[in-house]
Amino acid sequence: MMYSFCNTYQVLSSRKVELLLGYFVHSIRKSSDAEDSFYDVETFILELQPAQRGLRSQILEADLVLWTVGSKPSLPELEPWDKPHELPLTAHGQTETDETLRVKGHPRIFALGDSSALRDSDGKILPATAQVAFQQADSTGWNLWAAINDHPLLPFRFQNLGEMMTLGRNDAAISPSFIDGLTLEGPVGHVARKFAHLIRLPTDEHRIKVGMSWLAKSAIDSVTSLQGTLTRVLAG
Repeated sequence: MMYSFCNTYQVLSSRKVELLLGYFVHSIRKSSDAEDSFYDVETFILELQPAQRGLRSQILEADLVLWTVGSKPSLPELEPWDKPHELPLTAHGQTETDETLRVKGHPRIFALGDSSALRDSDGKILPATAQVAFQQADSTGWNLWAAINDHPLLPFRFQNLGEMMTLGRNDAAISPSFIDGLTLEGPVGHVARKFAHLIRLPTDEHRIKVGMSWLAKSAIDSVTSLQGTLTRVLAG
């Protein structure tokens, strides 16, 4: 991501978000003190272990824990119980495919998205991102039709469209791949990200619905902001 870490860190810090970098979560357990709590609020204890030298272990208490470390495909559940390892899986549980997105050793099975492990020209597995899966969907659809109708299958070629991320209301960043070195940040990046999202929606009906929803939300936010400003002015 071309959006620098320093800028991201500053935005999150300004919103009182504390980042603990260089750690991994060793354990999460319920606090034994929760039973004695006056408000009977369940709390959790997180034990953090350092992943880098120079850091010390930490113990944190939290009211809410959100685990957002990614997902792992459940492809092994598709295997016949009496034929383990029928599908060629990687260490992360993804099934290996050839360049046409057919599972290796299974010409009648296709895999795409998070379940697929396809390597690029440099030998690296393509990332499990939305734009990879979106492009693979079109290619898989074509190759399914071609396989049914005895036409040659086409190899999948990923086209990197760039990166984008959001950091909250009216703050985002987008780095298109077709303009080297360009990164749109802040409110401009927020608008550009929404525009790029609309373009990638599958149908005009989806674009209209999502666009109208965004316009309505922007109008409500503007009215709320204006009311807040007037209230502060009248209150002196």
